[in-house]
Amino acid sequence: MRLRFVVLGLLVVVLAVAGVVWWQGREATPPPEPVATAPSPEEPADQVKPAPAPAAEPLPTSEEPVEEKPVLPGLDASDPYVREQLLASSAKLADWLDRDELVRRFAVVMDNAAIGDYPRRQLAFLAPAGRFPVIPRGNDRFVMDPKGYARYDRFVAVFTSVPPKEAAALLTTLAPLLTQALLEIGEPAEEPLATLRDAISMVLATPELDTPVELARPKVRYQFADPTLEALPPLQKQLIRMGPEHVRQIKAYLRQVEAAL
Repeated sequence: MRLRFVVLGLLVVVLAVAGVVWWQGREATPPPEPVATAPSPEEPADQVKPAPAPAAEPLPTSEEPVEEKPVLPGLDASDPYVREQLLASSAKLADWLDRDELVRRFAVVMDNAAIGDYPRRQLAFLAPAGRFPVIPRGNDRFVMDPKGYARYDRFVAVFTSVPPKEAAALLTTLAPLLTQALLEIGEPAEEPLATLRDAISMVLATPELDTPVELARPKVRYQFADPTLEALPPLQKQLIRMGPEHVRQIKAYLRQVEAAL
């Protein structure tokens, strides 16, 4: 009997110690609470799944689309390209473009015009038909006949037929070929558009004469009777012969081209 009481006492002590240890561990590390989600129709309500992670958004990019530049042909093979581009802007240019070496031809015209020269050889096909009309005033004096200005109507109409912005865009595109063409004639032009601007400035400086222009004829050719006019660069004198209204039209057009360059 005495031994039975001793064994029972030891069992009570062991159970008591185990209960204390189990209770302390339960307070120290509580289990995590489950995250409840709504059950799907195919699943029992007592089965809980974790919520899916949000999909990652794509990172923004700062890259902008790069404008592709047209691929230019070589200078020797550039005529078809130039014709195509200009005829797309103005069908009136067809007669002017029926020639070879268009870029080289324009480079010479541009280079000459920048210093006030008139490139007669490159532009001979543009010369109006017939003689230069004048009105005699006696004593070997004459004035330009205003009726003669009409001979340049078609020239001015064709010259200004390409929209200024399109003309400026094409000239900018052709700049590398114009550089090569200018180098061939001994003009180191790193920026051919600067030469073009000089040519435009030369045209814009041409006087607009609304009064009759007096002429003299000391030899075969007519000259301006006014020494100031006769001293002008050849390009400006040629423009004066076209008449003041044509000069104004050409100036207005070139100002728009220059503004678009």
